[in-house]
Amino acid sequence: MLVTGASRGLGMSTAHALRAAGWRVIAGARDPSAVSYDDPGITVVPLDVTDHEGVRAAVATAEEIAGGALDALVSNAGYAFLGPVAGLEIDGLRTQFETNVFGALAVTQAVLPAMRAARRGRILVVSTVGTRLSTPLLGGYRASKAAFDALADTLRLEVRPFGVEIVRVEPGMVATGFSASVQRSGSMSLDQGPWATMASQTVGGMRRWRQWIDLPPDQVAADIVRLLEMPDPPVTELIGEDAVHLAGLSDEELLDFLGVDHPGAP
Repeated sequence: MLVTGASRGLGMSTAHALRAAGWRVIAGARDPSAVSYDDPGITVVPLDVTDHEGVRAAVATAEEIAGGALDALVSNAGYAFLGPVAGLEIDGLRTQFETNVFGALAVTQAVLPAMRAARRGRILVVSTVGTRLSTPLLGGYRASKAAFDALADTLRLEVRPFGVEIVRVEPGMVATGFSASVQRSGSMSLDQGPWATMASQTVGGMRRWRQWIDLPPDQVAADIVRLLEMPDPPVTELIGEDAVHLAGLSDEELLDFLGVDHPGAP
């Protein structure tokens, strides 16, 4: 199995969980020298999903280790971009799409030929419950994750005749270093200007959300292993009590949850 974004956080927890379940794991990391698994059953390969030639080389290495088609791909690499949509830096948003959409697609396309030939394989997409929520400041991140979800949903039907399955997980808040990698964007400051109050309230609401539920990555990884191993997995699964609660909220209910003032439309 190949896991992308496996240098830390959920990706690393997933690699460990798969290995504990008896799988041979290839862990993709942008900087392999900074990653140590200390387990002969986990091989770290250089994998920057935005380097498409490097992607093809990493997948070829993974298939050589596996002795053929990979049993599964866990598409996990990604990051978030924070800022009001009206002020997002287009170049920064484009860079986020390079990772979260085009990079994820490049890895998926690279593993598919061997899977199709073998007429088996499973691709698990790590998405987020955030694709269902209009969370202020996270419009760019939501758009990138939703875009790849749409590609994966269509791909699921296209590869079904070849015995390849696509599964998606949508976790809520997970206790990883992901939030530390969030990048701020925008010509309009979050500390002043028209969105300062909303930004402050949203960040405070996210902090309270994390205090309510901060799902251990090992728990999410266990669910990923379960979905990879079960014979007939669901197409999509929400992970975490918060994800289940938030998935059905209206915009007004979401803003109430975050503690964001929301006067009615003008």
